[in-house]
Amino acid sequence: MNKHQQQSGNPYRNTTCVAVLAIFIALSASKVSAAAELDWQALPDLPDKLGVAGPFVGVYKNALIVAGGANFPRPVWDNDKVWRDNIHVLTQTNDSYEWHDGGNLSRPIAYGAAVSTAEGVICIGGNNGENTFTSVFALQWNATTQQIIKVPYPSLPKSCAFGQAVLIGEIIYLAGGQNAANLNTAMNNFWSLDLSKKNVPGKQVSNTESFSWKELPACPGGSRAFNITAAQHNGYEECVYIISGRRQNGDNLNFLTDVWEYSPKSFQWRQRTDVPQPVLAGIGIGFGQSHIYVLGGDDGSMFLRADELKDDHPGFPKKSFAYHTITNTWTSTGTTPQNHVTTVPLIWNNRIVIASGEVRPRVRTPAVWSITPAARN
Repeated sequence: MNKHQQQSGNPYRNTTCVAVLAIFIALSASKVSAAAELDWQALPDLPDKLGVAGPFVGVYKNALIVAGGANFPRPVWDNDKVWRDNIHVLTQTNDSYEWHDGGNLSRPIAYGAAVSTAEGVICIGGNNGENTFTSVFALQWNATTQQIIKVPYPSLPKSCAFGQAVLIGEIIYLAGGQNAANLNTAMNNFWSLDLSKKNVPGKQVSNTESFSWKELPACPGGSRAFNITAAQHNGYEECVYIISGRRQNGDNLNFLTDVWEYSPKSFQWRQRTDVPQPVLAGIGIGFGQSHIYVLGGDDGSMFLRADELKDDHPGFPKKSFAYHTITNTWTSTGTTPQNHVTTVPLIWNNRIVIASGEVRPRVRTPAVWSITPAARN
């Protein structure tokens, strides 16, 4: 019997105290979900006029870091994809914002995962068009010297791109992704890294037996890449949620709508209500007491028509949704100004921020958005 099987008890048992708390939270939070609109405010555009897809994005000491990514030089249908190594840093003083040149990554890279931590923006995996990487590192912004500091972290068990990660407490959870360039290498991976095991005071970050990526019970929903991974409280504990994604079965592409919840306390999964439509490479993040907002994603309806439509492609559907973790329900949260995919959402100044990303095949945007529910009754 392994340590996961040794866990006893059911975290979802209906104790009186927890049940009353869950009902109270559900009733109050349901008023938020009834407020269907979101307040979208534009922040200064990324300095790269083309924008990038698949950048590492995060916040460190109140500085927004956008690093790497990939784009197509114009005209986009006449040029090959180019991987980037630029680091851009957005700082705020009162109501004034300023972009800074953060230098360069050690190599061009895109489509990795990223999480914001007190130790920096942890950048995980990714690829460069030829190779898929296992590398993990932190980016820290030094406001005094206005320079980026790079700190190495333990490498992944396998190379991985097009997955997503979240932070719960001091543990990073990474779910989904491809082991190589093709979708048929999508994995059923679920790995964790406990940052509390990082180092002994006074020593550099090192990969030790205790500070390394651990393999956790795989999601019962099977292999996938381009999934959403989010964290939110379900009335009992903060959980990991895997939403949508895609995989390949032979010649067939599967566009997924399933939703899975993982309990860090019991190491158990349970299936939840499907998202209303596929949200491939989507933007999803926990916000507030019990909601996960999905603010972008490809529904797959025109996935195979990109080469045919080219500049006539209308872009990804401008729809947004909210999932309530306690009532296990989805609601519409209205239309979006743009539908960004393949970028990392985050919380900055108590608002959701989306930086750059792809808005239709081969076309990126430099737009940066700050978002919050428009009404809280």
